[in-house]
Amino acid sequence: MKRTARVYLNDLNVGKFIIVREFLAQCHDVMQYFVDLFWQRQDFSGKLADLPTVHRAKKKFGITTRLGQALAKQASECVSSGYKKERKRKPQLKRHTVTLFYHFLTISPFKKKGFDWCVKLIGSGAPKLVIPLKSTSVINQRLAQGWQLSKTIRLGLKKGRLWIDFIFEKVRPPLKTSGQVVGMDSNYKNGVVFSDSQVVGEDIYQRIQGFKKRQKHTHAEIKSRLGHALKQVDWSSIKVLSIEDLKKVKQGKRGTFSRLFNRRLSHWLYRTLVQFLERKCEEEGIQLVVKDPFKTSQFCSSCNRWDRRNRKGDSFKCVHCGYQSHADHNAAHNLELLGSAGVYGLRSYLSSKCQSFG
Repeated sequence: MKRTARVYLNDLNVGKFIIVREFLAQCHDVMQYFVDLFWQRQDFSGKLADLPTVHRAKKKFGITTRLGQALAKQASECVSSGYKKERKRKPQLKRHTVTLFYHFLTISPFKKKGFDWCVKLIGSGAPKLVIPLKSTSVINQRLAQGWQLSKTIRLGLKKGRLWIDFIFEKVRPPLKTSGQVVGMDSNYKNGVVFSDSQVVGEDIYQRIQGFKKRQKHTHAEIKSRLGHALKQVDWSSIKVLSIEDLKKVKQGKRGTFSRLFNRRLSHWLYRTLVQFLERKCEEEGIQLVVKDPFKTSQFCSSCNRWDRRNRKGDSFKCVHCGYQSHADHNAAHNLELLGSAGVYGLRSYLSSKCQSFG
């Protein structure tokens, strides 16, 4: 497992700031050169570049062979990733970011007052600098939890501010063999609902409603609230977590809702939620599975019969057996049902059920 902790270099003096910024600009130009070259060659392998290719960049930009190899590898991976997307377009590097391996730096505790860490750039194409850093609560927490600090960092520039990403590594725990299968339904209005009766993030909807039209950093605030909400979940008894596959839920919805509702709905950070869940399940040894959301909110988890009349708003009442529940709780139970059965959707579940009775 790998995690990162970002530290902004707010205390870096002006001279060092200019040197690092110029180095990042050079790395950006070299990587874009390699991206153009690999895309022109139709080389989407993501592998290391050969020496003649590296020497072309070395001659053009005046860099070292070692730095050229590192930048060519990052550019090759970027091209390979861009080619795998549905819309195959040549990547255009907008961010000034570079990954530096142990060939270019050392990381050690800093003994002088006011700072905790020292990142020393030792050359091999990188400028020779000593960058003192202050520790953060995230770094301290990672180290206290047994994470190992990697010898690799990411160095970047964002809105005129330099930053360093420390990379932490840890052995992934084995998947749990005991526990229960739990379904989870995420909802823009009602938060995150689990089939074991846990509900978190209920206050997020009210916060979204209070945002002003031109208010800034709203998505960052919701992301923070979402992460805090998931910390309140008890993961100890969960073996398998079954969630909805909502990757393309917004496709074909353009023009369906008003501009105001679309702006508020954009704060439903489903992809961010999934990323948080993937990391948490990886750390806890929980198997994360995605299921088809088709009819999960209209299917009765009690009598296993579907009817569109079952759901009205947030309330669920089965017209066949009279079972009543909150619509999100019922959907979470249906996702738990799919997780226990090991099928992707309700269609597969009902067909397998009919075959077993037949």
